[in-house]
Amino acid sequence: MVDPETVISRIRAAFEGCEQPPAEALVNNHCCECAEVSAAFAGKRWTDVTLDDVMRGREIALLTPAAWRYYLPAFLIWTIREPETVDVLQDNLVYQLEPPRDGQGVPEWFNERAIDFSTEQRRAIVGFLEWYRDRDESNWPPGEAPRHVYNALSHWSK
Repeated sequence: MVDPETVISRIRAAFEGCEQPPAEALVNNHCCECAEVSAAFAGKRWTDVTLDDVMRGREIALLTPAAWRYYLPAFLIWTIREPETVDVLQDNLVYQLEPPRDGQGVPEWFNERAIDFSTEQRRAIVGFLEWYRDRDESNWPPGEAPRHVYNALSHWSK
């Protein structure tokens, strides 16, 4: 079993030096819902994002690519710390980390978000996915693997 605190430490270490993108790259004004999600994070540093912020902005797929990449470590950490509270956000996050396959998903959406991660950051994402796999696998019926997490692990482990 993957130790949650070890994974959180790896995430913090891997992302600690990330420079915050310019404010205009963090705001999505496409629609009211996009603007609400962006406002939940209001240009905060990822290290200052609270659980309340995550819950207010839980539709993270609506963030700009730059905002999604920048706030990813906060989402990973809060998912590990409060899995029951964030509820389906943890599953949605793993699906967002899974590359599109077999005509499912939107390659453009994924490709814009899955770039510019260092080797150390990719390892931290893999640590999160391993934590999720170990925690989630016991909830699946015998013989059925949570394929989305294995597909994501395959991509981020490269």
